[in-house]
Amino acid sequence: MKRTPFDLLVIFLAIIPLLLASSETLPSASPTKCHEQERSALLEFKQSLFHPELNTCQLYDDPSKLESWKVEDGDCCGWEGVECDEGTGYVTGLDLNQSCLSGPINSKASLFRLAHLQSLNLAFNDFNYSQIPSAIGDLVELTSLNLSRSHFGGQIPSQVLKLTNLTSLDLSWNGGLELRNPSMETMVQFLTKLEHLDLSRSNVSTPVPDAVANLSSLTSLGLLDCNLQGTFPTTIFELPRLQLLDLSLNQELSGHLPEFHLHSPIKTLRLVWTNFSGSLPTSLGNLAFLNEFDIFLSNFSGNIPSSIGNLTQLTVLNFQDNKLSGEIPSSIGKLIQLSFLDLGMNLLSGEIPNSLINLTNLTLLRLGGNQLTGQIPAEIIGLNRLTFLDLSFNKLTGPIPENISNLKSLDTLYLLSNNLYGILRLDVILKLQHLYMLELSFNKFSSIIEPDMNTSLSNLFVLGLASSNLSEFPIFLSSQSELKWLDLSQNSIYGQAPQQFFNVHMSQLQFLNLSRNLITSFTTFTWPNLEVMDLTYNDIQGLPPIPPKSIESYLVSNNKLSGEISPEMCQLSSIRMVDFSKNKLSGVIPPCLGNLSKTLSILNLNGNDLYGRFPQLQNNECSLTMIDVSDNQLQGSLPRGLANCSYLEFLNFGYNQIVDTFPSWMGSLSYLNVLILRSNSFHGAIGKPKARHQFPNLRIVDLSMNNFSGSLPFEYFDMWSAMKIHDTYADGYYYRSYESSKNYGSHNISFYSGVREYFSMTIINKGILTEYQRILASLNVIDLSSNNFTGEIPNSVGSLTRLRMLNLSNNALTGSIPLSLANLTELESLDLSSNKLSGMIPPSLAQLNFLAFFNVSDNHLSGSIPQANQFSTFENNSFEGNLGLCGFPLTKKCGNPVEARPAPPSGASAEELNWKIVPMGFGSGLVIGVVLGLNTTSRIERRFLRFYRGWQRRRMHQIRFV
Repeated sequence: MKRTPFDLLVIFLAIIPLLLASSETLPSASPTKCHEQERSALLEFKQSLFHPELNTCQLYDDPSKLESWKVEDGDCCGWEGVECDEGTGYVTGLDLNQSCLSGPINSKASLFRLAHLQSLNLAFNDFNYSQIPSAIGDLVELTSLNLSRSHFGGQIPSQVLKLTNLTSLDLSWNGGLELRNPSMETMVQFLTKLEHLDLSRSNVSTPVPDAVANLSSLTSLGLLDCNLQGTFPTTIFELPRLQLLDLSLNQELSGHLPEFHLHSPIKTLRLVWTNFSGSLPTSLGNLAFLNEFDIFLSNFSGNIPSSIGNLTQLTVLNFQDNKLSGEIPSSIGKLIQLSFLDLGMNLLSGEIPNSLINLTNLTLLRLGGNQLTGQIPAEIIGLNRLTFLDLSFNKLTGPIPENISNLKSLDTLYLLSNNLYGILRLDVILKLQHLYMLELSFNKFSSIIEPDMNTSLSNLFVLGLASSNLSEFPIFLSSQSELKWLDLSQNSIYGQAPQQFFNVHMSQLQFLNLSRNLITSFTTFTWPNLEVMDLTYNDIQGLPPIPPKSIESYLVSNNKLSGEISPEMCQLSSIRMVDFSKNKLSGVIPPCLGNLSKTLSILNLNGNDLYGRFPQLQNNECSLTMIDVSDNQLQGSLPRGLANCSYLEFLNFGYNQIVDTFPSWMGSLSYLNVLILRSNSFHGAIGKPKARHQFPNLRIVDLSMNNFSGSLPFEYFDMWSAMKIHDTYADGYYYRSYESSKNYGSHNISFYSGVREYFSMTIINKGILTEYQRILASLNVIDLSSNNFTGEIPNSVGSLTRLRMLNLSNNALTGSIPLSLANLTELESLDLSSNKLSGMIPPSLAQLNFLAFFNVSDNHLSGSIPQANQFSTFENNSFEGNLGLCGFPLTKKCGNPVEARPAPPSGASAEELNWKIVPMGFGSGLVIGVVLGLNTTSRIERRFLRFYRGWQRRRMHQIRFV
């Protein structure tokens, strides 16, 4: 039957009451509130660790999260950082990242009553290096745990192994965590569901276990600075989902790159400062998703494969400081997404490829420190997003492109140490308004065009124009109000520094290098922030100018300064380095300089006419690492306060008038490398050490030309262990490296030592007075010549197997030449002349393949001269004065009657002695200067040796430096 509209209306009205009744019986849809016990636990946790009123919050902390937790608010599920299960009301997520939490945490913390937590983030807080509570293992439902950068310390608890549901574990950047028990291998065997694992800055101290390759779900692995060792398993690179791998700052971790398969998902690969080596495989081009590849400071070698051009997603490519060679492949121009390209400090050659023009997104381009040739491509100037351009330390030629002013965003330009020539158009370069670092030193510019002072110029922080053919101070410097670092060294700037150079506009200046110019006067300092001042190798006359109180390094050596050192120097409370060497300063060293020993690190007063006593050091705390007061007229004794200078590495009191005994009281100075007391009036027996392990790092000992007596110090020979073992820096130089608190690029502002401060010295090498401006760390020397030592040469000297030079000449030693000297396989110079030695020359000495100088003249030796190896190169004067010796190169053949020795000319005087330049060979490759040597018998030399001390000092300027 067909229903009418009226019938339908009646039916609808009848159904309405039934619908209303059923709606009353349905469950409520309102949100579930959190459980009271969990709400209380959260409030208790907040109360124990959240104290913003105590100013415990860090700069980037956000206390607003916990401030929103109110006691009167009954539903904790609505609190910021809290996530609840909608069905049960239990707290399942807690995100308190950067929430200003501070203080230690333990297993009794109310946090661990939140048994249903699945995600916990406490990153960027400060838990006072307390240990991760073992109660963390009770939160067995956790799938994500982030405790990074929260100052946890100690051993990671084994209870972490209970968290078998974890897919993400981040314990990075705490700085004090250790993974020993459990080990990393145990951890990955239990936590098999991990997708994200970051243990960066934790102390693991083991090889990376192969078991990591079993984490088939792993997408990111961070192991930066974990003290990893051994060889990295290449199978980890093959994990099917791995996108990020960071092994940086593990210097003892070795490995090589595998053959990458075609569809590898890796996006980020960081191997910074590891011991990875080998070549870059061609299959590198298969990493189609790679957007960051950083192998800075590793040991990769070989060519850069052309397949690198396949990595079209790359934005960061850093190959700096490896051993890569060959040409830069032109295919690199296909990496059009690159914003950062660093190929610096390698062995790359050839020209800079023109294809770089395609890299229009580049903001940083560093190719410095290679062997690149050709001109700077004009195409680079088209990269208008560049902010940093470094082409320094190459072999580039030609002029700087004039359209360089098109790089409108450029703030840093390094072109130093190339062969660039032509006119230096500073008027063009300084139109770059954002430029603040400009280094053009050590090129071959013919002249400079300065900018018009009426134009708008860039405000430079750093300017390097060393060796740039300058003859006067650039005028535009007077407009540089922000300049902090200025290098005008090695030019031909002549005369007095102009007054406008000292104007108030340069009041920000902190570093100034004017060394190796022709400046004659420099008397005014108006820079209140100046920290480093280098005026060495000029012609500055008169009194030493007094620097501002801010000065840290004050270098005025090799000038013509005269007069006395002003006591005002004692007011320089920040001073760390003073070098007044090789001037004409006179008078006494101001006693108040001893008050600066707390800050002063390097004191060099060598080569002046200073007299009196060396100042007593007033502070028990001494920072001195280097003292050189040689070649003066200092008197008195060594200051006993030197025993407090626990960092002292270099001490030179040579060529003075010190009267004292051997300074055994300095034996505890464990860093002391060089001890030179040459040509003074030290006296008495050296005696026995007063304790064990005296002078353990001593490598150069020069006690020559004194009045020491008694037997040779064989007990010390046993203790000088640094001369027995191979040093890891044996191919380098003695230096002390200093960190700067203010750096502008690679420019050290705070403490100047060039880049490193090299120690220098003057010693007798192979009979020649030789000045070393740099001291090889492998140069181990003992010079006890020209004293009154008696007795035999002890066998213990043969234990000093790293010794390069041994000089025991001009003493009264007796007995035979010990056979143990044949153990000194690195010996290059051996001088035993002018003693009373007897017996034969041991034939085993012929095995010393590096021996380039040998002198046993004027002894009582007998028998045949060894004829093998180096001994065939020694001349007659190495053996003369031994009536019993025979064989080449002497004219006396073995078996002939004794021939009379010709007497020295009667009435020989100093004026009649024949001095000549004596060049010497050097078997090991150390470079020796050509200096003055005495060409006469050793007996006459000994008679006049002390007479000529002053003469040698006056002639030192004739020595060719090493």
